[in-house]
Amino acid sequence: MSDRISPLNESAFAFDCEGSSLIGFLHGGDPSCDVGVLTIVPGGPQYRTGVGRQLLRLARRLVADGVHVMRFDHRGLGDSEGEFRGFQYIKDDIEAAIAEFKRRAPSVKRIILWGGCDGASAAILHAHKLPDVVCIVAGNPFVGSSTSTSKARQMHYLARIRQKSFWMKLLKLEYKLGDYAAGAVKSIRQRLKPKNPKARQDSEPQAGAGKDFSADLLAGLKMFNGKILFLMGDRFLLSTEFDRLVSSSPAWRAAYSKPGYQRLDIKGGDQVFSTHDAQERMFGLAGKWIRESYLIEPARA
Repeated sequence: MSDRISPLNESAFAFDCEGSSLIGFLHGGDPSCDVGVLTIVPGGPQYRTGVGRQLLRLARRLVADGVHVMRFDHRGLGDSEGEFRGFQYIKDDIEAAIAEFKRRAPSVKRIILWGGCDGASAAILHAHKLPDVVCIVAGNPFVGSSTSTSKARQMHYLARIRQKSFWMKLLKLEYKLGDYAAGAVKSIRQRLKPKNPKARQDSEPQAGAGKDFSADLLAGLKMFNGKILFLMGDRFLLSTEFDRLVSSSPAWRAAYSKPGYQRLDIKGGDQVFSTHDAQERMFGLAGKWIRESYLIEPARA
């Protein structure tokens, strides 16, 4: 399916969030449709390349089904003003974006938050505080647990050394062993680094890095009463981190199995579904799920 659409249906604009000017992009759907998808860019400060282009393609695919879509840069991201404080602290940005979305697309009553990696985590953390949000589409959510990350890496590398392809690449010197050694040394240094009690007292770390916030995510899952679609890539190392966290905790298993929560595994999908084939599978499956879940009829030619 083509992702081309008339530019008459797309517009760029600025809107306010606590004194900072944020950049938004509206992709107008069917005027009678009351569903709007608000995308959250993952990965920290960046410009609109890579994942940004993927979200543009996503928006145009969803608009073809009649759904309204708004993309936006929260504070400190892209061309938006303000300081980047980390995805744990963008609730006000999302709330301001929802208000602007509804102002520019008055038919929108139900909001779906779409995010990948830490964008998915942001949606899970904050959705229960936002009454217009009825659904989350979470791609490979980042859980931020150092313990589960370590276990996921161990399982990954144990599986790799049993594979013939690993040894063939090793013998052909296709791996950059120096980079792996440097990474190992860095990891050891971090483990040996003395803890700073004062640093843990900061309520808002600059980028939220290094904090185990899996308990906050669990609380978000428990308190959100809408639907969640989990999109998981089978080629992403840390997607197993999420699975291990769920399988190792009765509380996580109970929250993850709530009615309305569903999972789709995307064959060939990495962290951001970067290949064309993985994106097409992800767009197709997620689009079908949204149509079926919210009774959206495909837009007529």
